[in-house]
Amino acid sequence: MDGDTMGDQEAAAAGMRHLRSELTAMRPRAIGNRPQATRVHGQPPCDIDLLDHLISTRADLIETTRLLLAGETSPPPTPIPTPPVDEGIFQWAADATAHLAAEKQLVREAVAYSKHLQQKVLTGDRRAVRRERCPACQCFSLLWKNDLERAVCIQDECRDELGRAHQWELRQLAHHHVTTRPRRAAN
Repeated sequence: MDGDTMGDQEAAAAGMRHLRSELTAMRPRAIGNRPQATRVHGQPPCDIDLLDHLISTRADLIETTRLLLAGETSPPPTPIPTPPVDEGIFQWAADATAHLAAEKQLVREAVAYSKHLQQKVLTGDRRAVRRERCPACQCFSLLWKNDLERAVCIQDECRDELGRAHQWELRQLAHHHVTTRPRRAAN
């Protein structure tokens, strides 16, 4: 496993730890002088979007790993139990698929990197999208658009067949990131 892959995994695991701390942090409630309507239900004790992201990240990585292992004739060298802590899921998936062909490992890496990008966007860090090259024009010209839930290339020359700016889902950016990594490392 190369250093860039380990860096992506460590960043994703650090992001999971950050989300867990954000999720469990107690926030002071702002109390104003204005009267407020009585609520039937109180506010949730945590950010539901963060909780959904943590749950879906774990489930997606487990499902992807199991699908990649399902078609294999050679089982992993030793059975690897699913980790009890969410941020360990990235290393678990890497260890469980380490014996697979490079193409299958790229699939797992793309899913993990996609989850990393989702975590960054969810917490408001859109710089992660800005650091990615546009898959069409290879420029660092992507902007995240919340209303579209996609990255949009802002280069005037980077247009689709209908003349619209290219738009990319995070999973497409992640796939492009992991498949062009060897080429980027060589340059």
